[in-house]
Amino acid sequence: MGTEPWYGVRLVYRLTGFPAQAYEERIVIVKAASFDEAIAKVERYSKDYEDETKVYTGYAMAFHILDENGSSLGEGVEVFSLMRDSDLDPDEYLDRFHDTGRERAKHTGECS
Repeated sequence: MGTEPWYGVRLVYRLTGFPAQAYEERIVIVKAASFDEAIAKVERYSKDYEDETKVYTGYAMAFHILDENGSSLGEGVEVFSLMRDSDLDPDEYLDRFHDTGRERAKHTGECS
């Protein structure tokens, strides 16, 4: 298991018990031999996370963590990335996909 690469796996949960319907996205890191194994591992861990207020939607996306320096996980190592084609300008893109005003997360709200 020591030589297996790291993967970041993004899971989406439907939250219940809130005044409005809400969703949570989590990214969990695991060591695995493949994308499929990484997703299967995280889905098993997901069973412990789920409860009456968090229900796994069945959506999972894996990212192979590539550490360009060959060292172990640490500060500055990218653990997840998603690329999406879009003709939207940056403000419209962020408003559509990331900064709708309904998120429950800390963010700067600024493009970097």
